Amino acid sequence: MVQEGQVVIVDEFTGRVMSGRRWADGLHQAVEAKEGVQVKGETQTFATITIQNYFRMYDKLAGMTGTAETEETEFYSIYGLEVAVIPTHRPIKRLDQVDRIYKTRKEKHDAIMDEVERLHNLGWPILIGTVNVDVSETLSRQLKRRGLKHEVLNAKYHQREAEIVAGAGQRAAITIATNMAGRGTDIKLGKDLDLTLEEAGLQIIGTERHESRRIDRQLRGRSGRQGDPGQSIFFLSLEDDLMRLFGSDRIARWMDKSGAEEGEVITGGLVTRAIEQAQKRVELQNFQQRKRLLEYDDVMNQQREVIYSLRLFALERGEELKAEARRMIEAALERTVTQFLAGAERPEEYDRGGLREALAIQYMVTADQITDADAAPSIERLVEVAKAEGEQAFQRKVEYLADFGKTVGIPDVDTQVLSQVMLNVLDERWKDHLYDLDQLRNAIQYRAWGQKDPLVEYKREAFEMFEDLIRDIQSTFTERFLKIQVSAEPPRPAPPPRPMARPTAAQSAPTANADPVRAPSGADDLFMGPPPRVGPSGPAASAPRAPSTAVNSSLGPVGRPAAATVPEVGRNDPCPCGSGKKYKKCHGAGR
Repeated sequence: MVQEGQVVIVDEFTGRVMSGRRWADGLHQAVEAKEGVQVKGETQTFATITIQNYFRMYDKLAGMTGTAETEETEFYSIYGLEVAVIPTHRPIKRLDQVDRIYKTRKEKHDAIMDEVERLHNLGWPILIGTVNVDVSETLSRQLKRRGLKHEVLNAKYHQREAEIVAGAGQRAAITIATNMAGRGTDIKLGKDLDLTLEEAGLQIIGTERHESRRIDRQLRGRSGRQGDPGQSIFFLSLEDDLMRLFGSDRIARWMDKSGAEEGEVITGGLVTRAIEQAQKRVELQNFQQRKRLLEYDDVMNQQREVIYSLRLFALERGEELKAEARRMIEAALERTVTQFLAGAERPEEYDRGGLREALAIQYMVTADQITDADAAPSIERLVEVAKAEGEQAFQRKVEYLADFGKTVGIPDVDTQVLSQVMLNVLDERWKDHLYDLDQLRNAIQYRAWGQKDPLVEYKREAFEMFEDLIRDIQSTFTERFLKIQVSAEPPRPAPPPRPMARPTAAQSAPTANADPVRAPSGADDLFMGPPPRVGPSGPAASAPRAPSTAVNSSLGPVGRPAAATVPEVGRNDPCPCGSGKKYKKCHGAGR
């Protein structure tokens, strides 16, 4: 939906606004262009984790919900949790009627309106559950045409949620709500209702079956709480999404053969059981998708643990951080040496001068022994020489930062800089790696056409990409840290003094025979002069008057104030006249 000039996403299961969430691959920009709002740039994922892996980070898991029984298989396979059913505190008096099925969506909506009007005339509170915001607003317009007062609870009116829910159980109240009112919402019945009647409690009207049985049960569960009376019923049509996917054509042909007229309803346990079977198939399909997604995320989760452990070193800023930095520098130098000399088969073919120059340019590591064939005859010895010089360069850099900290009076500058460099490199490279993994996962499904398992292929290529990531992190960190230079900024000057008093309107306004006060040409930075003098206030000062002789004597031949009597004012400083505006927008306008 569009809210305050922005396209925001509404969760289809909860009906609540997901603030800060944006669609990827240009979809959000396309919707923004379609709705005529400002099109913002593509967002970049900095960190990602599935809900399942997030919950599995906890040592202990437990919970309570009224609709866990339908998902007990998923709870056990994902989290290893068993589901135990606890009886209700009081017997349930709610009457759950069989579904009413109509041929078209229009016939269904008309039947809903008739049922709402009938229940409203009986004085019973009604809660109409919809699957999305659009349907809730459509039904709201139909109720308005019938003159029925009601409330609408969806993502557009979530600020009034508590107020709407508080009045939903009162006599003859009509409330239209998305799924946000079907989860954990306790609707209290009004005291003026005759609760001795079994059906006189809250009336639940579902406008469509959801893909998940849990959502339907949550909606029914708003009625009949704590032994209260009530009833629920679902109105369906063959044009609903779930019905179109499963068996609507067969039912439509049967209705045509039986001579069903417009507005005629279908009821029966056979149709209801067919709908439940359709829901089970959709739930199984969604579960397989979530399980597959978790298998893909498990690959990323292992990589995530490695990167986050490195970030933990950087955040703690201890000796372990320095030890990890040394390991990165050694690994980067070793790889540079081996790759540079990989084409040489004999020691005589080593380009020692080129290697020395490459290390100096990329890492500022000057290893003179590399050019000496006797001191470093083999690649292994060249690696040792490069590592030793890298260790010395690291120590010199740490000592340089520590001495700088002592000079400027800031403790632990060496560990602060080391931590900041490592954090920046890790976050920057991990962000790019997440983007690459997203692209890989979007395209890996096509490997199935070549008789290959996409998950196996994803694991293999993701591991190769992660190895490249680690090498890139080591090389980038080594280069940035060994090249870093620090400096201290000079202290900023104190802010200019501001006028303490504000003149009246008559004092601040220029008179007819005097030009506005302007600053001389050299006063563009700071207000160097004293604050302007403020004349007496009161009735005598409120009337316009001619400028005094002293002011007139200070004017030049062109009516400009003399520099000796005008304070120097910067363009962005407050105007000395006391108007509260910046000088460039007041008496300095036009300079």
